[in-house]
Amino acid sequence: MLILILPLVAFSQKVVSVVVEGNKYVPDELVKEVILTREGTTFSLDKVRKDIRRLFRTGFFKRVEVYKEETEGGVRLIYKVEDLPVIYKIEFEGNKELDDEDLSQELGVETELGKLDTDELIAQYTSSPAIEERLELQRKLKLGRVFSQKDIQMLIHRIKEIYAREGFPDVEVRYKIVAKKGASKLVFIIDEKEKSYVIFREFKGNLTFDDETLADIIQTQDRNIFIFRNKPPFHPEVVEDDAKQIEEFYKSEGFLEVRVSYVVDKVNGGHNVVFLIEEGPRYKLGKVEIEGNKLYAESELKGSILEKNRRKGNYFRRAVLEALKKHIKDLYAEIGFANAHVEEHLHVDASKKVVNVKLRVEEGKPVYVNRIKVEGNYETRDYVIRREMRVQEGELVLKRALARSRERIINLGYYEDVTIEPFPVGRDRWDLLAKIRERFTGQFSVGLSYNEVTKLSGFVNLRKGNFLGTGDIAGVSVSYGVNYKDNSISYTDKWFMNKPVDLTWSVFDRRIKYVTYTVARTGGSATFSREFWEYWRWSAGLSVQRVVYSDIDENASGYIRAQEGSRQTRKLNFSLSRDTRDFFLFPSKGSYARVFYSVAVAVLGGTEKFHKVEVTASKFLKDDWFDTGLLFSFKGTFGFVNPYGGKEVPIDERFFVGGDFTIRGYNYGMAGTLDQNNDPIGSTRELFFNFEVNKKIKGIFYGAVFYDFGTGADSFEGLKPSNWKGGYGFGIRLITPMAPIKIDLAWKTKKVPGDTSPSRIHFIIGSFF
Repeated sequence: MLILILPLVAFSQKVVSVVVEGNKYVPDELVKEVILTREGTTFSLDKVRKDIRRLFRTGFFKRVEVYKEETEGGVRLIYKVEDLPVIYKIEFEGNKELDDEDLSQELGVETELGKLDTDELIAQYTSSPAIEERLELQRKLKLGRVFSQKDIQMLIHRIKEIYAREGFPDVEVRYKIVAKKGASKLVFIIDEKEKSYVIFREFKGNLTFDDETLADIIQTQDRNIFIFRNKPPFHPEVVEDDAKQIEEFYKSEGFLEVRVSYVVDKVNGGHNVVFLIEEGPRYKLGKVEIEGNKLYAESELKGSILEKNRRKGNYFRRAVLEALKKHIKDLYAEIGFANAHVEEHLHVDASKKVVNVKLRVEEGKPVYVNRIKVEGNYETRDYVIRREMRVQEGELVLKRALARSRERIINLGYYEDVTIEPFPVGRDRWDLLAKIRERFTGQFSVGLSYNEVTKLSGFVNLRKGNFLGTGDIAGVSVSYGVNYKDNSISYTDKWFMNKPVDLTWSVFDRRIKYVTYTVARTGGSATFSREFWEYWRWSAGLSVQRVVYSDIDENASGYIRAQEGSRQTRKLNFSLSRDTRDFFLFPSKGSYARVFYSVAVAVLGGTEKFHKVEVTASKFLKDDWFDTGLLFSFKGTFGFVNPYGGKEVPIDERFFVGGDFTIRGYNYGMAGTLDQNNDPIGSTRELFFNFEVNKKIKGIFYGAVFYDFGTGADSFEGLKPSNWKGGYGFGIRLITPMAPIKIDLAWKTKKVPGDTSPSRIHFIIGSFF
């Protein structure tokens, strides 16, 4: 650091001007803002020394010198600097295989100031060393700061790594800095060279696991013209890592002596990759002993995990040990011993090809909640989250309570993800951090919906969940279709008067056109709903409606023609339900049961008199016996409706059995009561059952098989099994948070008059659980 300043004279001097020279990247204004010396002030050598220190502290400068020139009326100060590039933009040139967006995402750094957000960078990923590395890059290489030579070389190295993994090991990367004061940009010039690719990939020696299983655990891909993968990338380091992955996989399945090697042959610019596997003997799981357990018996800690492994050959499997250790820790966490630790000791008997296991349990002490914090709730008020928590400050940390808390929060429907993370603050105290990622709950949506009753209809929906951050729901909906109209305004006050009570009111104007008649309902409703035990809820409500039956087909039966005209309905509705489902959109475990009773009364101008009962029960579970990933659901529904006071049951209050939501394979209502024209007129009794098995195919896609059976009738005698109809088939499900889609192909077991086709397709957009 060189300071060229004349000795301080005895009299004060005025600073006439401040000049900045030598700066290529940092604008003059920024330099003048940093320094303390100003034009028109008294010259101070001490102040100049501080200026030099302040400029160096910015990190923008490699060299700073200050010169003083005597001028008429005072002194002129010249700040000569050698500045470093302050980068505000990163660009790529010559990249053909990877576009700018791909490179930016793979690098994990922003290429334009403010373009990339750290939360967006990691939103779809689980934490891992690679993600942590990308986060560190994002923190270090923020735009709007100096990029050192070390920073630039690190980015060049990363770009070469990315290209090498894409099959371009000979890529060359240079850079240039396009200087512009205050807005310089860094340009990487990429010469991709020839692509190195895989012609075919083969496994040899794999007797126990098929090629598809091994292919799922490695990165080297095979050529596949059907999905346009003509030149999958080849990289020798990836192949080496793949061989290690295969070896680790085999060892985790009990092949402790496995050896995996590989051979690579270069052919016409491509590569043939062969993985050579020597499986060796497969070790069995020997004795499993547990020590240190005082609160649970050994049989309780083992559960059914080892028995299931015996049914699969009793081989040593890493997954079985991990499941056993997790089961032990979960049991202790259920009673508040959240710090319980399980230490594993393995004894490998190479002569007998057996692995004996000893697990030592350190039970620890009960853990209590110190503080509960909420993070990520930019819109939601804290109390909306806290009131759903099933563990509070000062209470035991119970695993089931934590899991239930997460279920309740995510089932509010306002959040993309919810995690409850513990942070130990002492031997027996934890802070709990509820981290939420809010979804956009203010929805203005325009779209289409479809089912066999309403057919295709369009809708405009303005809905605000989590209204003003209170958890309330406000909505305005306008839906129109060929056979359907539904216009409504609604509001749900969650935790009405700070009690676990929901108050929902709505006004509506609805119309549905059936095959032989049209029903229009205009009115309003109000419903109180209260949670009185965990999982249990009751509700009571009032509905006031004007009902009009019109557009009666001239060929309709006398019963349907008699419905024509307008009526007034005043209904009291009551329900009792229990819901333990883990996720309301697509449950994998839990159950749902509901009893619903409504009665139409002749008060306040009401003209209809009937009472109606519906009972439904569902059970959801996943296969824990063979661990196949299958999801099973069982549902049963029973209902009846009766008039009183000499009145009849309105046609649209009857049960229409058959169709999308009851017995698939039949048209709407065709598995119930028909009139003399073989048109469905609904039944006063219903009984049907649904059985379905779902299996994840990939991501949000599921495959399903199902069987539905039951019937609708006008007497309890008509519900006997000899009258049951059935439907069976298969389908696919697309499970998205906004609009689940279900497509089923179903066959009927019995033909009925008016519905003689052997099969039909059921297509639903919207809720179907």
